[in-house]
Amino acid sequence: MKSAALVCLALAAGAPFAAIAQEFPVRPLRLIIPYPPGGGTDLIGRIVAKRVGDRLGQTVVVDNRAGGNGAIGAAAAASGAPDGHTLLMIISTHTVLPSLQKLSYDLVKDFTAVTHIADLPNVLGVRNALPVTSVAELIALARKNPGQLTYAGAGMGGPSHLSAALFNHMTGTRMLHVPYKGTGPATIDLLGGQVDLMFSTSPGIIPHMRSGKLRALAVTDSKRSPALPELPTIDEAGVKGYVFVSWYGMVVRAGTPVRIIDRLHAENTAVLQMPEVRQLLEDQGGQITGRGPAEFAAYLRTEIKRWAEIIAVTNIKAE
Repeated sequence: MKSAALVCLALAAGAPFAAIAQEFPVRPLRLIIPYPPGGGTDLIGRIVAKRVGDRLGQTVVVDNRAGGNGAIGAAAAASGAPDGHTLLMIISTHTVLPSLQKLSYDLVKDFTAVTHIADLPNVLGVRNALPVTSVAELIALARKNPGQLTYAGAGMGGPSHLSAALFNHMTGTRMLHVPYKGTGPATIDLLGGQVDLMFSTSPGIIPHMRSGKLRALAVTDSKRSPALPELPTIDEAGVKGYVFVSWYGMVVRAGTPVRIIDRLHAENTAVLQMPEVRQLLEDQGGQITGRGPAEFAAYLRTEIKRWAEIIAVTNIKAE
């Protein structure tokens, strides 16, 4: 009886601490976006961050940590505490980087998947003064002037770089890569005529296409974008089999409790189901996916393997 009473007292005394341990979040969250403001990752991250913060009753502070093709921000997140208060937006690039450069973190071992948020096709855009109005004309001009046309890449190994490198490989063209730290600065130079073209995420290029500041030729998806139905796919335009889709997702530090990961995914899912969020993403050419932790984790492993094989075949290098 005495031992039973002691157990009960111990459980009672520990109850408040257990309750505290179950609380989440206990302070503002930080969402690391490993690219500069103005690109697709920043746009999507901010759309989600504001509404997830509202649902959690805490501010989600956006922290743009650009550099290293997204690796600097990822490394910062990898050093955070595994308590769910530091979130990281990742994109297709993060499954490519292990095949291109030495990293201080391991995407699979150091992080736990939360939500695969959305897929977005890239849009092939050219400066207005470039004398082409179609993909076929661009290919012809590039073949006639090997090594003369330049394309902006928003980070080495990023979607804009890889989609252009794949285009070069499949068309036999030799356009030159000009690397930038993100979509924002790359787009500025495209608009200014410092580079000839860019395979940009759709949120970064649609406003300038619609304002007439640049000319869009095609989308990189396997089907036309509902947001840009007038543009053919690159496959339709004659480069048979060409498909490139960028994706966006959220991860946290490995070791974060499952209940916190499940809570974050549930809040992400609720936000992605909001009509205004769905409309915002669809207006930018996005398609909501919403994969959960287990499915997204499996997808990351598959993508790392797939890109290792593509890079080996195309001989893409971190220049």
